[in-house]
Amino acid sequence: MITARENILMAYRHEEPYWVPSQYLDQNTCVYTASQEGAHGYGCRQIDCLGVSWDFMPGMEGQMVTPGTQRLDDITAWREELKFPNPETWDWENAAARDTAAWDRKNKISSVIVINGLFEQLHSLTGFEDAACYLLTEPEATEDFLDALTDFRVRQIQLIAKYYKPDKIQFHDDYGDGRDMFMNIETWRRFFKPRLKRVVEAAHGEGLLYEHHSCGYIAPLIEDFIELGFDGLNPLQIKNDPFTLKQKYHDKLCFIGGFDNQGILDRPGATYQERYDEILNRIRLMAPGGSWVAHPVMLDPDIGIALTDALYDYNRPLWEKAGYTPPEKPAQTVKNVYTAGHEK
Repeated sequence: MITARENILMAYRHEEPYWVPSQYLDQNTCVYTASQEGAHGYGCRQIDCLGVSWDFMPGMEGQMVTPGTQRLDDITAWREELKFPNPETWDWENAAARDTAAWDRKNKISSVIVINGLFEQLHSLTGFEDAACYLLTEPEATEDFLDALTDFRVRQIQLIAKYYKPDKIQFHDDYGDGRDMFMNIETWRRFFKPRLKRVVEAAHGEGLLYEHHSCGYIAPLIEDFIELGFDGLNPLQIKNDPFTLKQKYHDKLCFIGGFDNQGILDRPGATYQERYDEILNRIRLMAPGGSWVAHPVMLDPDIGIALTDALYDYNRPLWEKAGYTPPEKPAQTVKNVYTAGHEK
């Protein structure tokens, strides 16, 4: 009998699964804790492994660099101002044992998140405005820094593969907002494309799937992502016209998401019924043809209730046809690092 793990892997192979998979139900996920990357907890200020101060305080939807932080003052002097830590010295064995203790490797895929990709790490160190300016005014120094950062991330991925043994790396790097990209395509291709190629090759070299998380408007980059060998892309926010992209590229890229988060799912005051209807309608639109995973970005954990209900309702006849008996519907929402921001 096919397992949920085998079923979701079909989507990443650009096939049509027997039923609609979801990372919420069919994946074990963690942000690795061998080092400090961003803020791991809620209600606190933490310093990451590169010396950047992060806040995740009451009233915040997620972690943010502490206002006023300027870890790197001059990109041309980055080698004097910044020293990358040696990831070989981190306690990977104990971190992996702790982070993966509850994983169900038989029935679910597993994914380790690497937050703060190349552009995100640059602007967390310098501030967003300076980072954008450096791409134009100090290209050689910026490329030198990005090469070193890529070396650092590649070695982390190799160590994650060794100790965590996941199926997938989820690498975070945002290149746009709700209106447009942060930079033109030529700039992105110069600074980030060749270095992302090394990151993807590192994941594939370890036998891992590579899933890229990129919020905002990134539709003009889809063919570049495919050329780089991305296996999956999330969250495919609504600005990108997810249905059109999937129709055109479903045989080359697995799409994860494509829900209307800002307009419906995460809108303050959104009801359960509004969320359920959006999720079910999106499943009906996106699922045919496969190469799709039904997983919206969820800041409010209650979205998981509507997601689970919609998936169980839509998948029930598909499970029966496949001869699959699903686990009992979860009675509680799945907690994550953002959950505390919504709990009273």
